[in-house]
Amino acid sequence: MPFELINGVSLHYEEAGSGEAIILLHGYTGSTKDWACQVPLLAPAYRVIALDHRGHGMSSAPHEEEDYSIPISSGDVYELMQLLGIDRCCLIGHSMGGFIALQFALDHPDRVSALVLVDTSSGTFDVAPGYPELRAKMDELAREEGVEAAFEYEATHNTIRIERFRWHPQWREIARRKVLGTSVDGYIYVARSFGKWRPVTERLGEIRVPTLIFRGDEDAPFAAASETLREAIAGSRLVIIPGAGHSPHEEAPGIFNEELATFLADVYRK
Repeated sequence: MPFELINGVSLHYEEAGSGEAIILLHGYTGSTKDWACQVPLLAPAYRVIALDHRGHGMSSAPHEEEDYSIPISSGDVYELMQLLGIDRCCLIGHSMGGFIALQFALDHPDRVSALVLVDTSSGTFDVAPGYPELRAKMDELAREEGVEAAFEYEATHNTIRIERFRWHPQWREIARRKVLGTSVDGYIYVARSFGKWRPVTERLGEIRVPTLIFRGDEDAPFAAASETLREAIAGSRLVIIPGAGHSPHEEAPGIFNEELATFLADVYRK
């Protein structure tokens, strides 16, 4: 279980395989475990690194709000690449990880060979009505009673969560376990950092690397955002996965992996 001290934070990562580098960036309340269905696929042909972002998984969690932002997390990825001797990589980012991947690609275009963006956005996405008030209550519960209490409150008050868990009850426990693997500070401050992130939509035309975009067809809040990415990134392709929600790499790994493998084989001519 390797760790590196980066920007004052102990960051956990997992590494497997050799060859062209692929870095996996999980979403909010996720961890390296989110990529359990992708690492075995990729490791025989590529050098695969999955990272726990600050405040998540086994990485440490700063206690100050200003230590969390999308640009800071992009900097964490850059420093990890430096420490591991990686000059260029394909970034695969899910949701929050997609925010980080986009920020990195714009900050360090010479360090990116390809992008895979999974149910993510260049700055805005739809939220349930009354979400700011709901989020404030969740943060209060997380601080006073723990992240599990915050999760249970959201699961019974967030209309998007309620509908998702009604139709797919098996994902409720998976989502709960993810939240339990997130620190209180990470749970609160990372969520707040999304609203502070300066949208990069107007800069998407700067991205010149092969780009594959995924969206689960049941992930309505990211439908418009995914179309924006497809329209603005030249040559990009959008794959909509039927029956999947916000995490198609976990919910429909068969279809996801087939599309991903084909894309990477074309990028690297394997």
